[in-house]
Amino acid sequence: MTVHREEKIWAFFVLGLTVVFLAALAYAAWGLGLTTPYTVERIPAQKAAQELKPGVDCVNPNVKQIVNNVVVCQDGRYYVNVLAMRFTWLPNRIVLTDPKEVKFRITSTDVIHGFEIAGTNVNVMVFPGYIAEITWKVPSNMAPGNYLIICNEYCGAGHQNMYAILEIRK
Repeated sequence: MTVHREEKIWAFFVLGLTVVFLAALAYAAWGLGLTTPYTVERIPAQKAAQELKPGVDCVNPNVKQIVNNVVVCQDGRYYVNVLAMRFTWLPNRIVLTDPKEVKFRITSTDVIHGFEIAGTNVNVMVFPGYIAEITWKVPSNMAPGNYLIICNEYCGAGHQNMYAILEIRK
């Protein structure tokens, strides 16, 4: 078998690129300390409803007020625990008054769901047994009103009925 000169050049070129890419990967891993995310919080899917209480709370409990059964955080920083299950979100109505930063902690009890607030950049996959955490910096010009929370991952025959409402108040 004859290996032509051009084939040898390409073989060395590809081999050289492979060595460069592996060296860059090794440098990123050991030199820069980059790793895959491994601090993911886990929760038994069967006990998710008991351990992750769905609802709204304040990051700083000292600024918490309850007005007409709605939690109001004076500093605008909220925790929202959300539970996904066929074919609903708990809570299915989230009311936030003048939010500035919202930390969503979401888990699923059954299958994979997708948590998305329509018209925003909040979009995260929710796996049973894991807590998905996302911090949303609410734009200062966000208009008060109702925003639709949908499941953007097909989760079964009733998927189209899986929605909730996020109400922003000013």
